[in-house]
Amino acid sequence: MEDMIKMFAKAPEEERKALMRERLQMFASMPEEQRVESIGQLVQGLTSLKPKQREEFIKGRTMIIASLPEEQRRAIITGRMKAGTRIPQDVHESDMQLTEHSVPGLPEDLRMNFMKSMEEVRKSMGVVQRGQEAAGGGAPQHHGEPMVLKGVLSKKYVCTVCGYTQPA
Repeated sequence: MEDMIKMFAKAPEEERKALMRERLQMFASMPEEQRVESIGQLVQGLTSLKPKQREEFIKGRTMIIASLPEEQRRAIITGRMKAGTRIPQDVHESDMQLTEHSVPGLPEDLRMNFMKSMEEVRKSMGVVQRGQEAAGGGAPQHHGEPMVLKGVLSKKYVCTVCGYTQPA
């Protein structure tokens, strides 16, 4: 996977986008377990890129995901969320942060597509959105479990199931 990622990173922008679109569509058509594994390998493999290359790669990936048909978009986002439990937490968090930072730069229609699908996936997985708390107050929930408050200077809630984080 790392070799493929490095090849994508070196390719001209249009070729890189076409190759990434093809790969993401292939992932979307895979059985769920295989999709989750492949997406996890992709995210893990991105750590082999220099920070600026990685950021650009994730921006491109986010734009492509946002432009996919809804069914494929949701399959990829679901696979990515589930892959978060199988990769190192720091890799998961960094990838999610770079993805979140790239969404505002999308054209409005693509941004709305991505956010709608992300919200639907989070709801279907039992993920509580930022700022929402459990019905009885207290810590927000993720996967139906209360998240744990961590950090000293920068407090954040962390899911003990998948490592997803959100600011406190």
